[in-house]
Amino acid sequence: MASRNNAAAGGGGTASPILGGAAGGGGVSRRAGALWRLLVAIAILLVVGETVMLLRVDLLGNARSALRFTERRISGSRDRCEDWLEDQDRVSTLRDFDKDPVRVDFSETQGTDNCAVRCQFGVITMATRKRVDAVFGLSADEGVARVARTMESSQYYSEFELNTARSHGYTVIMTTSLKSDVPVGYFSWAEYDLMAPVQEKTEKSLAAAFISNCGGHNFRLEAITKLQGYGVAVDSYGSCLTNVHPAVEKVDALRHYKFSLAFENSNEEDYVTEKFWQSLEAGSVPVVIGAPNIQNFAPSPNSILYLKSIKDVQAVAKQMKYLARNATAYNETLRWKFEGPTDSFKALIDMAAVHSSCRLCIHVATAIHQKQEQEAFRSRNASRPCKCSVGSTTTFHLYVRERGRFHLESIFLRSDNLSVAALEAAIISKFSSKNHVPIWNAARPEMLKAKGPLKVHRVYPVGLTQREALFSWQFTDEDLVNHIDANPCAKLEVIFV
Repeated sequence: MASRNNAAAGGGGTASPILGGAAGGGGVSRRAGALWRLLVAIAILLVVGETVMLLRVDLLGNARSALRFTERRISGSRDRCEDWLEDQDRVSTLRDFDKDPVRVDFSETQGTDNCAVRCQFGVITMATRKRVDAVFGLSADEGVARVARTMESSQYYSEFELNTARSHGYTVIMTTSLKSDVPVGYFSWAEYDLMAPVQEKTEKSLAAAFISNCGGHNFRLEAITKLQGYGVAVDSYGSCLTNVHPAVEKVDALRHYKFSLAFENSNEEDYVTEKFWQSLEAGSVPVVIGAPNIQNFAPSPNSILYLKSIKDVQAVAKQMKYLARNATAYNETLRWKFEGPTDSFKALIDMAAVHSSCRLCIHVATAIHQKQEQEAFRSRNASRPCKCSVGSTTTFHLYVRERGRFHLESIFLRSDNLSVAALEAAIISKFSSKNHVPIWNAARPEMLKAKGPLKVHRVYPVGLTQREALFSWQFTDEDLVNHIDANPCAKLEVIFV
């Protein structure tokens, strides 16, 4: 038995001393057999374990190969990580819009000079049809952006309501809604001299109204009548409820009234027309019927009055009469004219410093580059080279651009300081090093031009709507960590004020 066990073990004389070391007689043979079976089991486990380990190593090797552009561990300084990321995270096949501009099939004649991307509007002939990137309307080839644009209320033109327009096949929506892809509001620093000085209020009537559409989709005419019934004198210059007849220039006339009835023809979010902006320009406190979110458009807190429903007329009439006889309280509503509006207001108006035609081209170009980047890395069967480690510190590669611009700048955040404060500091450092001048600086009135260091108002992911960017999106430290984790090489947009 011992001889057969030795032969089976293939150990020559080495097995016998081990087996023979046990005590006495027949028990030795039984114990030797048990020990032999144990050794065989161990040998089998070792062989299987080695096979599994080799398979695991092979699988891990394949996984690391697939992720080789996701994280790289290098020796040296942290700056080497930044250099490596800058070098590796490039796509040489991206379309150069300076040489191959965004082409839009529409007879637009303005707004594309000095655009952040080269942009060509015009009627495209059939010979160049395949080179069209966007067209106004639904008649377009596959892959061409189909654009819908209007500045009218969707309550009058329901086909331009966002969900309805998308269901009809439009892929780029341009309306007054800040939820649209490329908002086209009535506001701009260029069109309205919003910081014009306040003039003396010489008119005896408290308010003026200019309304010529007597069939509005709200209660605005009834509100005028009720205001008058509560003792608020209203001079109505328009075709509706007319009680004064001189031909006047609207803004010049409003300058001499304490209040302006900025009553829209429909109550729709973000639908804020010239009635409101002319009131601000004139320095006449707007009394508003219209957008439910009108406070988002106010230049400062308590600078406007809002009639949500006909039930509010009495309270608003009382407030108007109080402000009219209390100079200190009334002047408080116009303080923004002397001290400047809120950062939120400036950030909203600054959007229009870039013409909507240019913003359309930036939107289209961004989508084109995003698709090309995805295809480029998919062809390599690789992920983006978005992070790099030195020692225990990981450096994350992010991209940021100013709203209204197209080119993305590299910034880097490190795992030992992954916070919103660090993000904003990195952005300011990057743009300041380039002596960056905010895109709105030329458009703003002199008193609101940039002075001192750059100031971040909002940072948000590229692709968010302006409604989200301006009024609802706000990174927390935890949000930032989660966003970078879910969006390697995250692309961000910054609004400076």
